[in-house]
Amino acid sequence: MAVVKFEEVLNDLVNYFILGDPDLLLQYKEEHHLPNDLVTEFTTSEEGDNVVKEGIMVPLPGIENYPYTIYFNLSGETPELMKEGNDLQIKREGYILKVAHESVYLYTIPYLRDYTAEKVRLLKKHRVANIALPNGWYTVTVLGGQTRQSMGLEPTFEFVMTAVQEQPEYTADMNLGFGITSDEY
Repeated sequence: MAVVKFEEVLNDLVNYFILGDPDLLLQYKEEHHLPNDLVTEFTTSEEGDNVVKEGIMVPLPGIENYPYTIYFNLSGETPELMKEGNDLQIKREGYILKVAHESVYLYTIPYLRDYTAEKVRLLKKHRVANIALPNGWYTVTVLGGQTRQSMGLEPTFEFVMTAVQEQPEYTADMNLGFGITSDEY
């Protein structure tokens, strides 16, 4: 597999990104009879921790309000942020992700405020940072920092994803933030 790049990805003025299969989250919501307001549900109960530990989403709190370059790296080669000339600031390992609908999206908190089938349809229509993937389990390492682009060093997140045969153990620390420093902003 390859490295897929997206430019100028915004966080919708909320300091949070979410990586995951949005259809799988909708399925989880329906199976567990959760309300449409997943923001409140996830912040006032254990359900938020459960969906993360079950690989339904990877939360990225503490995101600064920048336009980001996003890489999905499935190459097995040196990540972009670890190449010479780039500025690696964050490396978080231990995340897991389940793909059940052949795609993964990077989306934002406003979608979770009224999480319905219609909202998922709109998310999939408007969120450009997405990648088609075979269904199955993945380990995810999240890298953050700055990568050299045509205009200089740009704020960047890179998701290094590796397919695995069975559900891996979740070992990441959910309490860590993902704020990075930008030379440009």
